[in-house]
Amino acid sequence: MSDKAEIIQLPVSAPRDSYVAARARLTGFLIRYTLIDSYFNFIRDGKAYPFADASQILPTGSARSTERPQQNTAFVILLDGTLPRGLNKHFRLRSSNRVTWRNIQRLAPELDISDFKSSQTHLHSPDVTSLLEKLLTMDYALIAERVVEDDVGHVFKLSHMHVKVERLTDNAIKDLARDLGYIDRRLFERGEDYVEALEAKFFEYYGFPPNAAGRRSAAAMSAQLIAKNGFPFTVFTSSQEDCRLTVHDNGDVIEQYMLVRLDAGHRAALGTAAKQIGVTDLSPYLIDGGDTPVAIYRASLERTDATRSGSTATRDETLQAPWLNIGDQVIVARPSADAPPIPFDWATLATASGGS
Repeated sequence: MSDKAEIIQLPVSAPRDSYVAARARLTGFLIRYTLIDSYFNFIRDGKAYPFADASQILPTGSARSTERPQQNTAFVILLDGTLPRGLNKHFRLRSSNRVTWRNIQRLAPELDISDFKSSQTHLHSPDVTSLLEKLLTMDYALIAERVVEDDVGHVFKLSHMHVKVERLTDNAIKDLARDLGYIDRRLFERGEDYVEALEAKFFEYYGFPPNAAGRRSAAAMSAQLIAKNGFPFTVFTSSQEDCRLTVHDNGDVIEQYMLVRLDAGHRAALGTAAKQIGVTDLSPYLIDGGDTPVAIYRASLERTDATRSGSTATRDETLQAPWLNIGDQVIVARPSADAPPIPFDWATLATASGGS
């Protein structure tokens, strides 16, 4: 089973207070919390884990609609700075939902915070994981920002919890469609059917299926809004429906982490790929052993030319084209292990073997 106290490995060159270190620490924690811990929740409850099929890497169809209580959820926004004042109308950041002992006690009185200290909110603190696990059980988003504190200087810390993201879906779709040249001015200028198609493409643009809702819808809107401000950010999302961890940032690549079960052919292919990069021990990469072990798979979803801005005259064809392609695929080590990613083309391997 996963070790709750495991130390998340950071890039050797990353200072403790850097954005790179903060993102690495959150990524490692969330891989453990949303994937590994969830997997053992399923095992403990005697439930089959819903491994994704390779055909489901890209969000081309409807999402799973079943919510699974064994799955740990997350919606975390990391900012390299503080949220611009102009976005306060969309993100409810108030004094009443700052991460303080009094606010946690008021918003979530069932949580045991008897050991709470303000230093726990610092992402470099060894005690932050315990606090994260408690706060992530609350609804809405958790915000981590880079701030300056008198006694420690620059620090990334958990600043706000229970953060509502408030924006009409139609406005989000209109902004993207207008930016990319799919409409000229008004969202409904070409009718409701066209808007339905644009809505599906809006969610595809952010790596989600067309019927995405809840955390995934809020994550897409958050990434869209914050990206317009130019400074580095990361949005992490995991839901009870898709059982994967999705990561957005300023770039055109979306990262998705999910658990895969390796049959004999997959394991042999992984061993061959590992040897090519000098890795001889696969144990840091395996979550559960046996004949068909479980590993952490990461796919990079890259936006296609159909998402580049252009004239509305050419957009009917590109609206039907894929907006995402599968880029790099790797198997990553457990967050506590210091081991490089192993190239692993799961999509091609699964298709060749006729299974997932």
